[in-house]
Amino acid sequence: MTDSTYVVRPATLNDIPIILDNLIENSLDDFCNYKLNPVLSLAEEISVGEAYYITHKDGTPMAIVGFDTDCFWMHMCKGMEKHPVSFIKWARRWLDEQKKPYLWNHINIQYTQALKMSKAFGFKALRVYPHLLTDKYTVESVRLWQSEQS
Repeated sequence: MTDSTYVVRPATLNDIPIILDNLIENSLDDFCNYKLNPVLSLAEEISVGEAYYITHKDGTPMAIVGFDTDCFWMHMCKGMEKHPVSFIKWARRWLDEQKKPYLWNHINIQYTQALKMSKAFGFKALRVYPHLLTDKYTVESVRLWQSEQS
């Protein structure tokens, strides 16, 4: 992308302390609800899938995102709270450029901010179901990529 407001690079294990220190409360809660250890969980996500670390041009951490099989995941950092609209618009364009045939994700129903962002990214809700580990409801959604018509 030609927009230089945000910088994307492959995530590394060295990014884990910075990311964990800057996660917004909801993202940190996700680790505590679904995983046993945030450090090991992030290390697994970075090592197993395709993970990217996104910062603002001033170096402020914005998010870590990734693709694992056909699942899109994102852990939001506090920098997003400073630039929410511009980041969401930029991230939508960046996600469009990835041209994944389809993506799915699941979000705790209480995280309305993440649900709104998912909708802005083009995800459509498929179903709501109770998560067995947390006794809270989860929204499963999908995003289908459409090729440009000639």
